[in-house]
Amino acid sequence: MTYRRAVCICNPSAGRGLGQSKLDAIRQILSADVRDVSLTRTELPGHATELAERAAAGGCDLVAVYSGDGTVNEVVQALAGRESPALLVLPGGTANVLANEVGLPTDPLRAARMLPQLTAKPVRLGRAVFGGDGSSRYFLLMCGAGLDAAVADRVSKPLKRSIGQAAYWLAGAQFSVQRFPRVRISAATTSTGSPSCGLIVVSKSRLYGGGLVLTPGANLLANHFVTAQYPGANRLAYGSYLTAARCRLMSKWPGVRLESREDLVLEPAAADPVQVQVDGEVVGNLPARITLSDATCTVLMPKGYMSA
Repeated sequence: MTYRRAVCICNPSAGRGLGQSKLDAIRQILSADVRDVSLTRTELPGHATELAERAAAGGCDLVAVYSGDGTVNEVVQALAGRESPALLVLPGGTANVLANEVGLPTDPLRAARMLPQLTAKPVRLGRAVFGGDGSSRYFLLMCGAGLDAAVADRVSKPLKRSIGQAAYWLAGAQFSVQRFPRVRISAATTSTGSPSCGLIVVSKSRLYGGGLVLTPGANLLANHFVTAQYPGANRLAYGSYLTAARCRLMSKWPGVRLESREDLVLEPAAADPVQVQVDGEVVGNLPARITLSDATCTVLMPKGYMSA
């Protein structure tokens, strides 16, 4: 498919910085299949949403994002519910979960060269609606409440740019001496009862950050989430979960509950506030209703992912 007009949204703060030479190369590669390609940079948090809205209103049929999953999520807020423009991910962040999930190369230049081979598929988005103020946030990959959001909130951005994913491990080490947050699925949306957990992940992505598999069986094209409940309350328990996630044994791990759902309410299981992350970015506190929205986003992906 040949696209008429595209914008490539770049976040200069993503990953370890995006060089101008690579931006120029991306533009040249995309121009082989797109008649009109423009580059634009984000200047502050949330700016990518505004840029994507302008692109859609201006008739672009392709939005490429050269950045990480957080900037992709900002773009998704603007593309939710639209058949066009399509979303092309060019990995430039720290974890690049979406690119890894669908099987795109982690080199953004190689990913850009794959444009003619990619297929546009509508992906139903998850949506987190917060009970405190009624605000909401779409997500393409996953929503996590508890430990992962607390760790993401503590990650130093300068350190993240310097040492990448290791910054998350350093932030997580703080919880060896701190009390773990506690979260549960509300009784109003479960018939089986829900334990108090340190972490609950609601996902359409099999992969998590760092190549971990926390929700085996999840798929972007499925019409349901896979939810994973982790009841552990100390670093030893989560050390064992990480081992299972690295070895892709989560479906067999004692104590971990995996379920398919389309709608659930997450709430604090104790008095302390519990944070929520979507696609790796902290966006609010519980309680929150997590639903599989009817709104879709058209995502470009290799054909192999659709048959996985």
